Amino acid sequence: MIVTDRLIRILHVPGHGLLASDIYGRIHLLDADDLTVRRSSPFVRQGRPVYGLAVADGWVIGKDRMGAILRWRLDTLELAGRLDPATVCDPSGLLPGEEPSPVSSRGIGIWNGRVHVSSGYHRQMLVVDLHTFEVAEVRPNICGTSPMEWACTEHPDRHAVSDKKGNLRFGSFATGEFPRAVKLDDGNIHRVRYDARHDRFWATQDFGAGATADVANGVVIVSPDGEKLDELLFARDDVEFVTFTKDHSRAYSGGFDGELHIFDNSGPELRIDRTITGFSHQLTDCTVAEDGTVYVLCQDGEVTALDPDGVPKRSMGFARQAIWDVQSADGERVFLATDTGVAVARVVEDTVGPLLAVEAEHETGFGFTRRIAVLSGGVAGITRDHRVFRLDATGRMRWSSGLPALPHTVVVSPDGERVLVATNAGAIEVSATDGQEIRRYAVDGLPIWAGVYLPSGEVTLITRNGILVVLAVDGTETWRFEQGEYPKRAWVQDGRLYVVGDGGLKEIVIGQGVVCRWSRLLSNTVENAVVCDGMVYAGSYGMQVAAYEHESSRFAGLMEDLPDYPKALAVVRDSAGTPFLLVGCRGGLLSTYRVGAPKVFAKVRDQWLARRPARTLLTETVRPKEAVCV
Repeated sequence: MIVTDRLIRILHVPGHGLLASDIYGRIHLLDADDLTVRRSSPFVRQGRPVYGLAVADGWVIGKDRMGAILRWRLDTLELAGRLDPATVCDPSGLLPGEEPSPVSSRGIGIWNGRVHVSSGYHRQMLVVDLHTFEVAEVRPNICGTSPMEWACTEHPDRHAVSDKKGNLRFGSFATGEFPRAVKLDDGNIHRVRYDARHDRFWATQDFGAGATADVANGVVIVSPDGEKLDELLFARDDVEFVTFTKDHSRAYSGGFDGELHIFDNSGPELRIDRTITGFSHQLTDCTVAEDGTVYVLCQDGEVTALDPDGVPKRSMGFARQAIWDVQSADGERVFLATDTGVAVARVVEDTVGPLLAVEAEHETGFGFTRRIAVLSGGVAGITRDHRVFRLDATGRMRWSSGLPALPHTVVVSPDGERVLVATNAGAIEVSATDGQEIRRYAVDGLPIWAGVYLPSGEVTLITRNGILVVLAVDGTETWRFEQGEYPKRAWVQDGRLYVVGDGGLKEIVIGQGVVCRWSRLLSNTVENAVVCDGMVYAGSYGMQVAAYEHESSRFAGLMEDLPDYPKALAVVRDSAGTPFLLVGCRGGLLSTYRVGAPKVFAKVRDQWLARRPARTLLTETVRPKEAVCV
């Protein structure tokens, strides 16, 4: 049997197999050879994604996104205990009316029979007896106001903890003191591992730091004394993990670029020996068995086993689906970007409101469709495997073209003649007729993460590190604005430029700057938003959707217990013109909400698109001695 719900963390446990946690708060033991399920834990009534996962002395310890701490028996996966995130705390240290805050925190430190983990209240840390599950102490968080993101106890007496603000601290769980701190990143340090071969620590980066912040990132090497020794920048997006073979002769690292980098760690020099590409999605976790088998988890839930050299052995065959984008063609028909291609649906109405009747899902044969843009009679789209394409409404492929790097957004020019794609290698403009390249745009050699046409035909580009430029039709730069935060999407509405990403949703007046921002209570990157009837609805990577008044920017409401990441937001209307919010998520879930008075969000219905296994075609690149990304 194959797991049915998306996995979010994996850990190889010698003598047992591959342990995994899922999006609904369960854990599973997979066969290390064929990746089928050997046993699973019971359903948890308050089941939420378990991001923190650790094993010690026959127990499995987990932490979910709301801060609940769970304990299972390793031999049976029976749930043995759960600490509630709302009540297990020191009340004297809380703000008036404070509630647990959701966060995808992975940090669990286990030492001398004690579990150290930051709680649902991020300023506090729980110290729990591993064997009795008694709460021994509630103390101030080692990491201050940030949740502990990782805890490394692999060094004999020097422990390391990281947080979500780029800090790495050294000390000991025995004393609870971590006096030595070093700043390595402007964001998360997802993983810290001790390299016993060279007596040093490896730490990952999300954003990078200093001059390369939001430009390039990778892994950083730090001595046990907390001195930064070296770094290798190989990524344009979050690095999620680093792990080693049993003898530490090889290291494996990767992340949201979707590439697995294999390091030759026989000597102290940082050197990537080869890079494996072609995974179905971003990489979120990796673990290595004692025999050297490497297990890689993709964000879509697929698990792939490889030999130590990166040669694929098998994949789990997880049936995945996601709704990445929803674009309306004419008010009655919408297109949906999915893991397998593009779905076409009609907006129909029953007695409770609008309903999307899916008429077809056209498989492209490419990687997942990340974004789409409506063209006359169909859509243009971009895929994870570096392609831009055009489909007509019947699903016929009009054309497809390769791209030089990972694409992020796609838009169509006001006259419908050109298609603009933002990529890590600049922006590419192609003909909407045949996909032939027209021209390329560059902004200081930086990755471009969003692009849009202004009504005048001018091109606006936004780099990963937040530089926004407006280019005239002849390519001349007419305005530059360094707003300093990475984008995820951009569009023009009612004469204003809207940009979502780090820092929330921003309304920008060309030639002036940011005139309004909506971000309150959103705990992570804003992935998408819509502006409708005087309201703003924004979805975040924290599994949240918030509502705000547009004119005043006043906060109006929040949903933060969604079953998975919201990716696509759109508005449809019933025959009376009443707006309904569509929220497309991972898992293929499409939810419809009535919005506005008397309730900000009123769930009407859920629909799920069919799920299918991913297509994975891994390829290997042998890297040169210097492999830097600047």
